[in-house]
Amino acid sequence: MKFTLNKNNLDGLVGKLKELDQDKLWSVTVKPYKSTRSLDANAYYWNLVAELADYFGLKSKDEMHEVLLYKLLSEEKQIKNLKVITIGSTTKLNVKQFNEYLEKVKEFARGYGFKLGEEEIKD
Repeated sequence: MKFTLNKNNLDGLVGKLKELDQDKLWSVTVKPYKSTRSLDANAYYWNLVAELADYFGLKSKDEMHEVLLYKLLSEEKQIKNLKVITIGSTTKLNVKQFNEYLEKVKEFARGYGFKLGEEEIKD
């Protein structure tokens, strides 16, 4: 069972818990709500990545996605005496972070002369 709790539906949650089989043990986890990016935002991103892959002459959108992750979500970390580069994941970004990442992708693309669909001049 998944339940999104807010200040107005605590009684609903208590009711759901009371419906559980009392003869079984249950594990309940409560964590802060994290909104996820919309399907439209996800589709827009992957369409843009596919266009960029074609523009840069890469084999696939997955390859372009990896390039973008490396360029825009990598971070150098020090582990004892070793410097390592970690690469982030878009799946771990919240909505705000994903939108910021998407803007960085657009900026990266523009920097290489790529014209975004919404920026093209129409006759």
